Amino acid sequence: MPHIWIEYSANLDLDTRKLMRVVQDAAVGDGSLYPLAGARTRALRIDDYLIVDGHPENAFVHVLLRIGHGRSAEQQAALGERVFQALDQALATEMARRPLGISLQVEEADPVLNYKRNNYREYLARRAAAAGSAPPRSVVGVALNTRQALAALGDAVNAPPYKAAPQAPVLYIKPANTYAADGDVITLPADVPEVTIGACLGIVFSRRAARVSEAEALDHVAGYRVVADLSAPHASYFRPALKQQCRDGFCPIGRDLAPTTAVPDPNALAIEVRVDGELVQRASTADLIRPVARLIADVTAFMSFEAGDILLAGAPFEPPRARAGQRYDIRIAQIGTLGNAIAASA
Repeated sequence: MPHIWIEYSANLDLDTRKLMRVVQDAAVGDGSLYPLAGARTRALRIDDYLIVDGHPENAFVHVLLRIGHGRSAEQQAALGERVFQALDQALATEMARRPLGISLQVEEADPVLNYKRNNYREYLARRAAAAGSAPPRSVVGVALNTRQALAALGDAVNAPPYKAAPQAPVLYIKPANTYAADGDVITLPADVPEVTIGACLGIVFSRRAARVSEAEALDHVAGYRVVADLSAPHASYFRPALKQQCRDGFCPIGRDLAPTTAVPDPNALAIEVRVDGELVQRASTADLIRPVARLIADVTAFMSFEAGDILLAGAPFEPPRARAGQRYDIRIAQIGTLGNAIAASA
């Protein structure tokens, strides 16, 4: 007696009766498989499932056809191909909107026939591209996230108002008026004669991230960009430096998105800054107090990010300066480059 068995992951909401009818009709097909009036059929939701690539949004549908002997190899192959094609068409809408793997196994065929297709990598690549194509909803920076910057405070870190080293990330916002692009001319306000150039690794989120564990943090990242965290020079960390950090154009963002698959270790990237072609700073993301995954976990413990949002990992200690008439260029290994000319206010 033939069997049709459909298994599907619990993160799918399927009309299993409709899908079973699609499989049955395709299996009967040209009549090489007898009508399934006496067939045993079952659709089973799998609540405890392992997802390909380890990504929690991936889903699967697996169909098992047990057909019995007595059919030629040509009939068996034709059966598998038409059922898999019907299954593919029936799930096309679902596959267009989410990562989904489809597989079909024909048992009792000689040899066993297997058909598989998934869009996991393509879907994640599309989502990463979409997350990086539009301006971010928000860019969040973090101060004092390098060992050198914290060490430079010395005993002052134990004096008021701190009274201790920071126990949580020290954050600030780069609002939308600060956004600029690679190659844009950054015009300094009349009261700002020069700017500091914070060469930052920008962490671009691929989906909503809230209360994310350190182990799962990078699963929420589409990739990385070079970001210049510009600010008017200021010495005080004791009050929000909005006037210094939030001027128009003070957050140029690199055009290129380096996907996570191209960056094996975001915590070991060399950073170089040049002003008018002269190398003025060498640094590394290895200097971060909170590495990328830990930083994401600590920040999302109390705030959420959406796809396309950017979290700056932290500027290297003692950022170089540039004034009107000069140009800076930032290079982060494996990520890309970013450069802007500085102009005086008219």
